[in-house]
Amino acid sequence: MVATIDLLKFNLQEKTFPYFDDEDLQLLLDKNSNNVIKASYEGCMLKAQNDAIKLGPLSTNSNENYWLRLAEQYNGTTYITSRPRKDGQ
Repeated sequence: MVATIDLLKFNLQEKTFPYFDDEDLQLLLDKNSNNVIKASYEGCMLKAQNDAIKLGPLSTNSNENYWLRLAEQYNGTTYITSRPRKDGQ
């Protein structure tokens, strides 16, 4: 069985994009009643900041949109992609 905090680390891609320490991750879990999905959403939203840097001719792009798209997976919002016909067929 995977520990809750390890699952949260996986969802937030902490190995590739470290941002939170274990204490912060535990706080996210506690704040969200130990719900990994809700904590993952909030963690992604916290990571979604405009971190673009420009120093003279050198610049890096922001990865803000990446975290916002990832947060959508944990938002719990469902989208209707089709509707039934009005004539019942």
